[in-house]
Amino acid sequence: MGERDDLDASVAEGIITPEQAAAIRRKRAETDEPFRLVSNFGDVFLCIGLLFVYWAQGAFMLVADMPVLWVHAGFAILFWLIAEFFVFSTRRKFPAVVAIALFTLSVHRIASLYLGDISLSGMAFGYFSGIETGIRAIEHLAVITGALLLALLRFRQPIIVLGLGLCATLLAFAFARLYVAETPARIVLAACGLFFLLLGFLLDMKDKARTGIWHEWALWLFVLGSPLTVHPIFLGLIGEQLTVSQSGTVRDFLRLDLEGVIWTVSFLAAGFSLLGLLLDRRSLVASTLLYLAAILTYATFRSGLGFSTAAAVVPLTIGILVILLGVGWDHARAALLRIIPFRRAFRAAHRDPAHFDR
Repeated sequence: MGERDDLDASVAEGIITPEQAAAIRRKRAETDEPFRLVSNFGDVFLCIGLLFVYWAQGAFMLVADMPVLWVHAGFAILFWLIAEFFVFSTRRKFPAVVAIALFTLSVHRIASLYLGDISLSGMAFGYFSGIETGIRAIEHLAVITGALLLALLRFRQPIIVLGLGLCATLLAFAFARLYVAETPARIVLAACGLFFLLLGFLLDMKDKARTGIWHEWALWLFVLGSPLTVHPIFLGLIGEQLTVSQSGTVRDFLRLDLEGVIWTVSFLAAGFSLLGLLLDRRSLVASTLLYLAAILTYATFRSGLGFSTAAAVVPLTIGILVILLGVGWDHARAALLRIIPFRRAFRAAHRDPAHFDR
């Protein structure tokens, strides 16, 4: 039974008055964030069933006496109807999102019948071997983007923006790769990331207390925009150095002369961490951890310690710092807001230190 059901039952039994129930709901709205993807294990159970249905799609083509197109189209329609049921009837968010994802994959299977197969990993990471492959990737990404856009317009689930924004960014990146090399094309990734961060920031400004639906849209925009912004910047500093070596392994990375990069990466990581505290978004901090770990491992190794020692000490140190920052996030943010100008623009109406899962 949910919290709202408990309050309604308490009112019906005369334990509390309707006015008291309304006051409790208002108090909960002041402290609870409206983001909950999984309500209970029942949602997970339903998702397992959906995955089995999708799994059966491939084998169904072997036994069904009908064209392959009809099979994929039938499963796409099935997953769409299931999403309709979960979104508008039972309001189960997680199974609805999984059904939407499986609908998108089924639509992509239909498109693959006409466009030809392509490596999903190649599309995701921009590994295009030529103009022909790049154009094919654009066609596939356009189909996936269109399917997700249709689902977003119909179901209006904020998490869909994560997949839609990622596919749209990859689509723009694929276009850029047709005309320029991979390195300058990364500017597209950074530009898209900054756009998503700015949009998330504007939505946060509309709901500083983060008690409404705008907060959930902003959450996924920050989850998407943070790595898209951080990745091109840090990869431009570190990744290009790895190409100097033949194999590009971690040990090759440790042997490179990167003293000039250490302070730059550390400074940028600290800057993104302060920005994350200022905006109250942990995704900005999390996006820098991999690069920070790499550069700190390098610095530790170059200081005279062995590779094994560096590989053990750095993750342990970063892990402890992340835990401490996560536990004391609200207190650290409050301290930061006390020393910066324009603090009122970033201070929420209320924040309960017990809630730190943004």
